[in-house]
Amino acid sequence: MVTKQDFINILSELGVRNGDMLLTHSSFKSLGGCENGADTVVTAMLEAVGSYGTVVFPTLCQQDWENVYKNWHIDASSDVGYLTNYFRLLPEAKRSNQATHSVAAIGKHRDYLTETHGESGKRYGIFGDTPFSKDSPWQKMYELDTKVLFIGVGIRKCTFRHLAEYIVVDEALDMIKGKPEHDALKAELWYYGAPNQGVWPHVSSPYIETILAKEGKVKYAKCGDADLILVSSRDFVDCAIKHVKERDINVFTSSDTWCPEDAAIWLDKVYSVCNYKV
Repeated sequence: MVTKQDFINILSELGVRNGDMLLTHSSFKSLGGCENGADTVVTAMLEAVGSYGTVVFPTLCQQDWENVYKNWHIDASSDVGYLTNYFRLLPEAKRSNQATHSVAAIGKHRDYLTETHGESGKRYGIFGDTPFSKDSPWQKMYELDTKVLFIGVGIRKCTFRHLAEYIVVDEALDMIKGKPEHDALKAELWYYGAPNQGVWPHVSSPYIETILAKEGKVKYAKCGDADLILVSSRDFVDCAIKHVKERDINVFTSSDTWCPEDAAIWLDKVYSVCNYKV
C-alpha cells in the first residue's frame, strides 16, 4: 500500500519543491492501492508544494461531446479520472468556468488560475474558442511554468499539447489578418460545431517526450504499481510550438479526416502569404 510519505518522497525525487505549481494527469487505480485512498495522493501533493504552492487537476468534460457546451455546469462530473472528481469536490478547491477544459485548484494561485477562463483573448480552435484562451488557466500555468505530473497514464495525456496547437494557429491567423487569403485558410481548419471537419495540427505528445528526454528534461519514477513522469509545462509547450512551426511531420498526428502532411501544408500556405520564416 502506498503511504503519504511514500508519495511525498517520490515527488521530492522527481523534483517537486515547496512553492511549485503542480498539475496532475492520473489513473488512481494504477497505483495499486493507497493507505487512505485518494486522500493519500492529494495530501502528499499539497504538503510537497507547501503553503506557497498550488495543486491543480484537469476536470475535463468530453464524453457528451455533442452537447457539452449546452449542458455543462460548474458541478458537472469530470470525465478524466477518479482523482479529478475527488479533488474538485474538496471544500478548498475552486474550478474554472469552462465547458470542455476546466481545471480545479487548491493553493496560493487557486483564485488567479480559475477566476477567468475564456472571457478574453479567445483563440479559434477545434474545441471552441474559450478552452485555451489567453486568460485561461492553461495559459497562466504555462506562464508560471507549472510542473506536470503523470501517474500511470503516460505523457500522451498531456493537455498542454492543445495549448501549443492553439497558440500556433492563433498566431498564424493573426499573421494573415486583413489579407485576401485569410477567410479561406481559416475555413480549412477544424472548428467545434462546424458541419465539415477540417485540418488541425494535433501534436504527438510522445514525440515531444522523446525530444525532451534526450535533453534530460523529463524525469521518471515508480510509485506503487504506477509509472510516474514529470515535465515542465513550459519546456513541453515551447518544444511543441517549435516543431509545429518548423512543420516537422513527426510532430503531427493523423485522424480519419486528415494526415500529418495536411497540417504542414496548411501552415506552409499561411506562412507563404506573409513570407514568414521560422
